Amino acid sequence: MSILLPLYVYPTTGAWDPLYSAAKTHTDVEFTVIINPCSGPGTGSLPDQYYLNEIPKLRTYENIRTLGYVATNYTKKDLKDVLAEIATYANWEKVANDTKMKIDGIFFDETPSTYDSSKYEYLKKASQAVKNGTRFRDRFVVHNPGLVPTSILTSKNVLSQSYMNLSDITVVFEETFDKWISKNTFDALQKTQARRSKTAIILHSMPDISKTVIDWVVEQVESAADWVFLTNVKTKDEYYHSFSGLFDDLVRSLG
Repeated sequence: MSILLPLYVYPTTGAWDPLYSAAKTHTDVEFTVIINPCSGPGTGSLPDQYYLNEIPKLRTYENIRTLGYVATNYTKKDLKDVLAEIATYANWEKVANDTKMKIDGIFFDETPSTYDSSKYEYLKKASQAVKNGTRFRDRFVVHNPGLVPTSILTSKNVLSQSYMNLSDITVVFEETFDKWISKNTFDALQKTQARRSKTAIILHSMPDISKTVIDWVVEQVESAADWVFLTNVKTKDEYYHSFSGLFDDLVRSLG
């Protein structure tokens, strides 16, 4: 399993040290890290100096992949604005004149969860902007609808009823621990027909639990997904703005 980390922590000096330490200590754990300067790349051609200081450090770890955050507002956002944000991330390396500012791919947030042909074409064009050419190192695409209905996940036609063939990973469940552990959700995720290598589960508002219980949670998540993130932060809109007390134990569970 690997970690899909929403790194929305503002990079003041030392703020990203828990990630650096984890990546250095656990070289066998892969981290796919989502960088989000301002609900996207921001209005300028480059992020501020704090990001310019820290993003190149991520490149010094072979087990860290970097993704730029782009929201689609469930495809209601004008596609040209989405493509412009993708281009901004793609140009960081050139504008900064620093190869270590090159991003590996894009994390599309707020993507639709139920199939619609026009929305599929929208996401296809957005994905192609990442996949085509050499602007992104890995050309890696992640979709985050937040929640894929269990009726779709458990269907043998999951690919034709979703957008999963446009992405490398889809976050099929981003919710509270309590909702994940509820019988209907838990059982459905265990029966998913989607390939684990293409799915992620993110759980926030975790209770304060021991390393043994974290090991159990990771084991259960692994039945449905190869990508995971856990945090015990419970404040809405703050889930991913700090490293929670579970972070080290989560990394050790995967290491």
